[in-house]
Amino acid sequence: MKFSFTGRHMDIGEALTNRAKDACIALADKYGTEFLDMNIVMKKDGYRFSCDISCKTKTGNAYHISNDADDPNVCFDVTLQKVEQQMQKKRKGCRCCGKMNFPEINEMDNSFVEDAPMIVAEILDDLPLLSVSEAAKHLNEKTKVFIFENISNNAVNVVYTRADGNIGWIDYKIKR
Repeated sequence: MKFSFTGRHMDIGEALTNRAKDACIALADKYGTEFLDMNIVMKKDGYRFSCDISCKTKTGNAYHISNDADDPNVCFDVTLQKVEQQMQKKRKGCRCCGKMNFPEINEMDNSFVEDAPMIVAEILDDLPLLSVSEAAKHLNEKTKVFIFENISNNAVNVVYTRADGNIGWIDYKIKR
């Protein structure tokens, strides 16, 4: 992780820097990801402190959060909590209601044909934030379908290999 913690109109101490780095690593571990880039800027304006956190995860998600408070430690803590809230929102499945409801195994209808394939539910925790052309590069012989978050409109999109050899693109828009 590329980590930078700088101060504007103030000196950032080693204790706060180490505490911030440890907190960022713990946050990434909590969500099973890795921060590629973590930039924190703490500013002092009179008696108020403001903290800006800009970061990007390995999966392509980017976050930029600002907050201010009377104490630099509180300011950093609250700003990092807001980053965590954004990460939680990204982990949620449905953008319209924030819920992903899958039936329990014992609730599923067991009236199936003997030779039918098994249905396996997969939960996508963290979709990569990509352009359509970048997502298409992920298609190959083994991966015929790729699901991603479109960088231009933050909607869930799908690219897939069509039977005619071309690449299909599904741009899903939620009706409101």
